[in-house]
Amino acid sequence: MPRALLDTSVLFAAAYRRDSAHDDALPILRGIDDGSLPEGVVLDYVLAETLNGLTTHAGHDAAVDLLDRIEENTRFHIDSLNGDALATGKALFRQQQPLSFVDACLVGYMRTEGLGYLYAFDDDFDAVDEMYRLDTATDPYDPN
Repeated sequence: MPRALLDTSVLFAAAYRRDSAHDDALPILRGIDDGSLPEGVVLDYVLAETLNGLTTHAGHDAAVDLLDRIEENTRFHIDSLNGDALATGKALFRQQQPLSFVDACLVGYMRTEGLGYLYAFDDDFDAVDEMYRLDTATDPYDPN
């Protein structure tokens, strides 16, 4: 199945109604859920970052709700960085000033796993070659 990576900016915004990007993020998660978009990959780093942010801004129950929804949905896949992806992420972090460490690890994962698409609202990713940032509920694998 085609897959795309998810950034914290999309997961957090979808789960937190007060986020300014909530109305843009929710259709992305719903599209993954209903099969109109590729399956979603959530790195453990991103999951931690998202759940910590939700706990701070929306409370523990909201964070647990998102965790449960991701874990119970077979179209979402929680994955970890392997050694090569982590090494690539660390190297990118040292070289690409606008990228946070988690963002650099996302790019490292994409490069080592051969994924080309990332759902993210963070335009810092636009400085990275060989990947495409999607900020709407668009299926990059659909030729139409």
